[in-house]
Amino acid sequence: MGLSLETRVIEDIAVIYCKGRIAHGIEAAALSGKIAELASPNRRTVIDLSGVEMIDGAGLGALISVALAAQARQCSVTLAAPSNLIRQILELTKLSAVFEVFPTLEAATVAPLDKRHDGTRLASNRWCAALPQSAP
Repeated sequence: MGLSLETRVIEDIAVIYCKGRIAHGIEAAALSGKIAELASPNRRTVIDLSGVEMIDGAGLGALISVALAAQARQCSVTLAAPSNLIRQILELTKLSAVFEVFPTLEAATVAPLDKRHDGTRLASNRWCAALPQSAP
């Protein structure tokens, strides 16, 4: 199974629902492209990982690219609802320190931008002007 992406934008929050695997090639590029497409001023982007079964090195690389682009643009991109396996991978690769990772989609969408869900670190309360479009 590849990766299917569904999006929903409600007011100032864009949610990308991921289902399948984030792997080398089209899947990783599709996720990066979708995030670049949805980034805009005054919008927070949440990546719902609840349907992700597997992520490989290219998928992790795509997340790192997203994090770097978001940081450069002072954009808010958070991860929500990873399975135990995906959460462990995020922790082992230290991506859980790069992204705010919320246990549920609801927690990610209602959390204030100035306080992390576990209270340990402040998040940026600045918004993203725009992420660069991914290369064709």
